[in-house]
Amino acid sequence: MLTRILTGFFALLIFIPVLFLSDYIIFDIAIAFASFMGTFELLRCVKIMPKYVISAPSLFVAFLIPLIYRYVDNSVLMLIVIAYLFYLLYAAIFARKNNTTNDIALCFFSTFFVTISFTSIIVTRDLQYGDIIYLMIFIGAWSTDTFAYFTGRLFGKHKLIPDVSPKKTVEGAIGGVVFCVLAFILYGFIITKINKFNAEPNYILLALAGVVTSIVAMLGDLSTSAIKRNYDVKDFGSIFPGHGGILDRFDSVMAVAPMIMIISAILLKIKGLGLFM
Repeated sequence: MLTRILTGFFALLIFIPVLFLSDYIIFDIAIAFASFMGTFELLRCVKIMPKYVISAPSLFVAFLIPLIYRYVDNSVLMLIVIAYLFYLLYAAIFARKNNTTNDIALCFFSTFFVTISFTSIIVTRDLQYGDIIYLMIFIGAWSTDTFAYFTGRLFGKHKLIPDVSPKKTVEGAIGGVVFCVLAFILYGFIITKINKFNAEPNYILLALAGVVTSIVAMLGDLSTSAIKRNYDVKDFGSIFPGHGGILDRFDSVMAVAPMIMIISAILLKIKGLGLFM
């Protein structure tokens, strides 16, 4: 427990300043590195990593895509995705002894599952009011994780989905939702007190977004737990002592990021609506 607490404390000391440097390249490099490491961990978990003909280009693409989105024309991004897809298909022909079509499909899914999730953070940051909204990805995911854990420890009696994650409880899930909603509302209130943002929160939409975010965060956690259970591994990695790897620590964030991105983009299309106006 002490190792877990100390790791979390020092990780936050490093990570929080990076979050507030989202206008600078250090933020993009951090996201690209997380995409790279997450892809590496998942490919290793699903036994694709030793197949270097397909795993090495996948890691390259995982690191490159977040940076290309931010700094290069999106048409180049599309070309790279298409080139990568056809490279994998050709690998199934010319390197078929070591790379089956199942390997190709699993490699493609693993790479883009991680890469799209992390790139969604950058996409959200670049939306209108994105400098406010993208932080909600982390607030929602981590408030859900934290308070679902403590609520479950204190009040948990009914197992949620025991064959996937034995320790998660219904009471913990409810606590995660409630505190995520409260965290979003509190965040909206804090934003009103920071003059430089000049943004007004829609508290009803923030509360609804909190409910959806919390549920999606827990589904993201359960999804990666199902993958680990299927491949009989405890943690995806060990980069964070006591916490595991990038995917163990950011599984909820990875699920929440595309969802927040989609909600924000849709609301921007509807006149008079938005998490912040």
